[in-house]
Amino acid sequence: MLNRRENKSKGRMESGNISRALVSLGTCAVLLVAAACGGGEKNTTESGSTLLVAQQDTAAVLVRTAEVSIDTVTAFESYSAQVLPFEENSITAGVAARILSLKVDVGETVRKGQVLVQMDPTTLLQQQAQLATIAHDYRRMDTLRKVGSVSQQQYDQIKTQYEVTKAAVDNLSRNITLTSPIDGVVTGRYVSEGDLYTMTPSAAAGGKAAILTVMQIDPVKVVFSAPEAFYTRLKKGQRVVITVDAYVGERFYGQIYRVAPSIDAVTHTFLTEVTVPNGHGKIRPGMFARAQVDFGRVARVLVPDLAVNEQRGSDTKYVFTAVGGKAVRVEVVTGRRYGDKIEILSGLEGGERVVVEGAISLRMGASIKEANRQ
Repeated sequence: MLNRRENKSKGRMESGNISRALVSLGTCAVLLVAAACGGGEKNTTESGSTLLVAQQDTAAVLVRTAEVSIDTVTAFESYSAQVLPFEENSITAGVAARILSLKVDVGETVRKGQVLVQMDPTTLLQQQAQLATIAHDYRRMDTLRKVGSVSQQQYDQIKTQYEVTKAAVDNLSRNITLTSPIDGVVTGRYVSEGDLYTMTPSAAAGGKAAILTVMQIDPVKVVFSAPEAFYTRLKKGQRVVITVDAYVGERFYGQIYRVAPSIDAVTHTFLTEVTVPNGHGKIRPGMFARAQVDFGRVARVLVPDLAVNEQRGSDTKYVFTAVGGKAVRVEVVTGRRYGDKIEILSGLEGGERVVVEGAISLRMGASIKEANRQ
């Protein structure tokens, strides 16, 4: 009996201890939750501040800039050009006749006055014989006219006949032996010995009735078209550097000898002709050439080539300038390259600062920080 009471009393004591332990644990849990909540608010505030600072730091794009300069450079312009013979002559006869002999062939050098072609003289000989007969009649008729034995009309008829026949003989004489009018090279032959020359144009001769073609290639003539903006800057006697694809790295020097007196109303360009000494014979008519004209020392607006960007899908070029911590997009017209710099024809005036690194991620009005101007 007594043992049952003791056991019951002992059970109540253990239950009380467990309850008190649970209350303590609950209190601790509440305190821990409160502490955790308090700590969370603090961390959230601190994280928010950190994020704001990060946003502020990343808002300004880090770039490098360079100043737009005005430098004195050697100004020159290059033009696509064509090499032509200084002179070109088509050797033709003024009468139809058989070709008795050809004295030269393609590629041969000839001198002014050298015989090139000998035509059949048969027609000339016939005309000369006829002229001799008419001349005799003309002299006799003149004598008779003076004594009144023939009328003026008869005299005029024989005189006219004599003059016509003599002109024909003179023409045949000039066209039986054909000579070169210039020093040059034979560049084309369109007939053979024994052919009957009929004075008919041929496609092989470029639409001309030519027997031979002779070109003067020392000097040669280099021709190019220049924009009308350069009309007052290209002058006779001005030095020109010529390059041709056949001789890579080699330069030839010539002078402007003729500037066209008018400008093409459609293309707004004008022809300029340059003579180039060609004693070595390297430059040949028909070659593609480039003509570079030196305009002397001039001031130009220049930017580093890294500053110039090109808009996709168009030829528009632009730069970003740094103005008050902002990126400003400026469209530019570029000119010639001078080393690692590019000439700016319009859009910049000099003194501006342009972005040379970091432009790929920039937009108009973006905040920027110049890394090289700390």
